Amino acid sequence: GGKVFVHGCKREGPLTDDELKFIAKYPLVTVEKGQGEAVPGYAEDKMAQVSTAYKQLRPDGWTLFYINLKLDWNMYHLHTELLGRPDLWLKDSKGNVCRSHGDPSFPQPKDGMLVFDVSNPEWRQKFVSECVNATTAAGGNFNGCFIDSSSTWGYANTSLLNGGLLGCELDDAHKARLLQGQGELLQELSDGVTSSRLIVAKDGVGARPDSRHVNTVFLSDTFCSCYGCTWGDKEIQDCNTSMTYAREIAKTGQVVLMHGEVNSFTSANATHDFQFTLGAFLVVAENTSFYGFSNKWYFNGSQWWDEYDKPLGEPLGDAIRVVSLQDTTPTLTTTGNMVYSRKFSSGTMVTVDITAHDVVFHWAQENNNNNN
Repeated sequence: GGKVFVHGCKREGPLTDDELKFIAKYPLVTVEKGQGEAVPGYAEDKMAQVSTAYKQLRPDGWTLFYINLKLDWNMYHLHTELLGRPDLWLKDSKGNVCRSHGDPSFPQPKDGMLVFDVSNPEWRQKFVSECVNATTAAGGNFNGCFIDSSSTWGYANTSLLNGGLLGCELDDAHKARLLQGQGELLQELSDGVTSSRLIVAKDGVGARPDSRHVNTVFLSDTFCSCYGCTWGDKEIQDCNTSMTYAREIAKTGQVVLMHGEVNSFTSANATHDFQFTLGAFLVVAENTSFYGFSNKWYFNGSQWWDEYDKPLGEPLGDAIRVVSLQDTTPTLTTTGNMVYSRKFSSGTMVTVDITAHDVVFHWAQENNNNNN
């Protein structure tokens, strides 16, 4: 259980003692924007309370402060600052205000939220200050910031994106300025918290040249998983690509967070989704890789799985491509399938068939738990 993380919040209010003990089992915790959204107060203060209480139970644990690079979520004190500064709102060349929607499981205006103008250096300074403040004792002693939507405007050396905007129309020159500002903001965040803390770029940004700006990558919401989908060609290719990127990035020494998501909500399907994504993680994991799995972004959508306590040990080399899941003594094959197997020093072996969306674990004897 030393390489797992949990990402979430509790909508109803402060965490109970039992809930705090649960998240304290994880060495890495991201506190989401929706913490205590049902009770009065600003998100920054309620998130800080969780981080502080967690660290009282687990002084060696690390916490991350959630903030969105694009969206002006209304629960933050930062939102009240932005309301008083229309000059910092993102607008098109005609002065039309840009808005956008976010995850519908969190409250937001029906006509969309304001969008941050990351091309504006003054706004970027305010954003960096928000993150840096979270790393202070008063701000919750967070060990860094989780930067959602960090690839809103595209990736370095690739096509420009429109960011899913409402009510405005940006020309390519404006989008290019936003893309440049996006990279500058990630670098300014890293400089602001220093290398002793984490800046986590979320949305696949680490798989691109933009990863030079940060020390930690969160590939996507759905590592080798999906929201309510049927496993098909797109999901197969996305999973294979994500596994390749995750392995390559981790081998450079960057921290990589791989998060699997429940696809179907029955208990049996959730268990299968968990086991498949855990297997995919183990096939590509390095020393700086962490795994998480949940049903959406509230703490009650996570659980401590029995597999987290099973013996593992160090990997005995990289995974190899094998013929099938049934190979108990796998040998390298050059066939074009997507079946990968990896062994660990405890005796545990995992084999994943990406195309079939299936996994087989051969766990070492339970009495080898000291190899965890």
